[in-house]
Amino acid sequence: MEFIAHRGASAHAPENTLASFKKALEMKAKAIELDIAESRDGRLVVIHDDDLKRVAKMPGRVETYTAARMKKIDVGSWFSKEYAGEGIPTLEEVFKLVGQMAEINVEMKGGCRIYPKIEEKLCRLLKKQAAQSRFLISSFDHEALFHFRALDGDARIGYLLGRTSKSRAFREMAELKAESLNLSARQVNARIVSEAHSKGFKVLVYTVNKIKEARSLEKIGVDGIFTNFPEMKNDF
Repeated sequence: MEFIAHRGASAHAPENTLASFKKALEMKAKAIELDIAESRDGRLVVIHDDDLKRVAKMPGRVETYTAARMKKIDVGSWFSKEYAGEGIPTLEEVFKLVGQMAEINVEMKGGCRIYPKIEEKLCRLLKKQAAQSRFLISSFDHEALFHFRALDGDARIGYLLGRTSKSRAFREMAELKAESLNLSARQVNARIVSEAHSKGFKVLVYTVNKIKEARSLEKIGVDGIFTNFPEMKNDF
């Protein structure tokens, strides 16, 4: 079973920061998950929320700040004084840091209805990378996934289930030629894993932070888990 570092090693460093991704690499994570949005000046930035309230105690939505400004915003102090001054990185910076040391699951927090041309920008950026097969593109915005698929017929796609019905999800996944069904630990069960496998899809589950739960998921055939503790694989 694959262990995917959720927002980096986010139990040990502030989520979606270079510090968190460095920590995940130090822990020998083979795969890293992150979230992207778009800045006011059209750069792809790595952040989960659509605003800065939680991680920076600041007003305003992500798209109202430039990438340069976000780089200087402290999103580390909320986690620990050790990480005071840690800023919001661009996706390009993360790609440069990770290189080919790990696969990267890029979750688009929203499509072009929220962030203009985000799919096109992500597609262009990925095509500059040496090994595009290292990337899995996922989103709860399934329209964005269809848009991305139209731009790149070979991209690896992960379908985040959300509130979509199972029958619709499998139908859309087939149309998308998706690689995996990504769903929460509350949604997963042996039946949906079996059905996904019968249709040729992997099953990835978030967010799993206890070894007992990880072992239970492996028993029902889950292919991978997203975890804040990537070192957990060492005790598995």
